[in-house]
Amino acid sequence: LGSLPDQAENMSPLPWDPSLYHNNSLLYKQRIEGFRACGRFLGLALWFKQTLPIKLCRHVWKYLLGRELCWADLAFYNSDLYEGLRAMLNDAKWMTEAEFVEVYPCTFEVEINGRSRELKPGGSQLPLTKLNVEEYIQGYSEQLMVHSVKEELAALKQGFTDIIPPHVLAGLTAEDLTLLLSGGCGEIPFEKLCSIITFVNSIGCSQKRLEQFKRWFWKIVKDMNQAERQQLLYFATGSSTLPPLDHNTERSRDRISITVDIQHDSRNALPMASTCGQRISIPLYRSYSMLKDKLSLALQCLSYGLG
Repeated sequence: LGSLPDQAENMSPLPWDPSLYHNNSLLYKQRIEGFRACGRFLGLALWFKQTLPIKLCRHVWKYLLGRELCWADLAFYNSDLYEGLRAMLNDAKWMTEAEFVEVYPCTFEVEINGRSRELKPGGSQLPLTKLNVEEYIQGYSEQLMVHSVKEELAALKQGFTDIIPPHVLAGLTAEDLTLLLSGGCGEIPFEKLCSIITFVNSIGCSQKRLEQFKRWFWKIVKDMNQAERQQLLYFATGSSTLPPLDHNTERSRDRISITVDIQHDSRNALPMASTCGQRISIPLYRSYSMLKDKLSLALQCLSYGLG
């Protein structure tokens, strides 16, 4: 089923660079169609209550919801630029006009991905001043986050709403949508894994042997770093992120519940997983080191089978 999806930083569409594709209109059309397909994929994931190991920037979620963007959303996209613009805004409060213009000799024209873009008609001739600094910052943010990738975002939204009608999303915020589609935070606490993993003694081994196996297993999981815990979760469920928290007991079927099924000892066999049943089948290895090595190898290979 492929490898564990990369847990990248927050993502957003990048501006189209015609020079890389020799102004090929067919490739550009395929690019836009690809964004619509991605939107449908997100919509299907939401419809079927599946979380994805995808982190989109806050302004992308807001665009999908039809919410108004503000320049503060830039902090979730380009924190360095955000801090620079915030410093500019603060400087405008105490600098004289002459000092401000000397420090910030800008016009309402910016360069994005190697292309000059006016923030408003005639922007290349309009100097930045203390009076219009807020307009400049808002325009720059919108140009960078939205206007430079307007067709890509529109296609993404169109694909998303092909599956999910807009009125269904009326009461959601960007944070709500992030939680529903991307699940909980990237961190997977050891305590959370303890609460969702149970054991089945299929071979009927002694209670003493069972407890020893559990201690070994939990020590291995506790010593795992976050990437390894994501691999474990992905191995068992097909998703490397936790689902949204749901405290409604009547909807417990939407929650993750992983079963570790203990099988007969086999030195050569690796642990196997059935993601449909959220079940990991692990042989009753004879030593802690063998259990650790075999489980680690299985997670690295991400081999699947029916336990």
